[in-house]
Amino acid sequence: MLFANRTKEEMATRFFKRFSTQEQNTMLATYFKFTFVREPFERLLSAYQDKFVYLRDEDHYYRNVHGRVILKNYRPNASKHSLTQVNDIRFREFMEYLVKRGSYKTTRVMGQHWDNYVNVCGMCEIEYDFIGHYETMEQDLSEFIRAARLSPQNAKRFSGYKHVPSKTKASLVGYYSQIPLKWIDRLRQIYNASFTMFGYSFPGPLKSLYENKAEGAII
Repeated sequence: MLFANRTKEEMATRFFKRFSTQEQNTMLATYFKFTFVREPFERLLSAYQDKFVYLRDEDHYYRNVHGRVILKNYRPNASKHSLTQVNDIRFREFMEYLVKRGSYKTTRVMGQHWDNYVNVCGMCEIEYDFIGHYETMEQDLSEFIRAARLSPQNAKRFSGYKHVPSKTKASLVGYYSQIPLKWIDRLRQIYNASFTMFGYSFPGPLKSLYENKAEGAII
């Protein structure tokens, strides 16, 4: 069966529903359930780069569903080539799409790679045994191995991981400096659940943008 127009989340849900309700409940009650989360602004930039910059054939769904809407609504006089290829979506355009059409709820605009974690990972429905953070991945993996009581053989799959500073994090301020601070404030409203539920502060890594505004006002 082909799943060309299905997201991985939809495929996983489809697979899970193959089991009876009793089997599903047993799995949720007895399996070790874990996930890792990421700072909201960094996650948004990563999603943009993954789906609209570093193009792959398997991501055509995102370009067709979201990219064309972005071009038609937020790029005046978009060229025929851009509308056909959908291979040059700009960060500011993607942000305007989310700021003006996004929601804290799951909608057609909120793709699974940039929707709130609470909507795509069932944070309120599933009692996770472990939630780690991308920013402290190396340390959290050690805690995960202990919490999951992995055998030495299975633990080897994770114990050799060495966290490498994210290139996305290093370019955050440069990207977000392209958009108005009021848009960033709006993103805070949309992703408030992701900030508060996992202990991420606002404006977090974008603090310098607000400090620069304050300094400019004083001058």
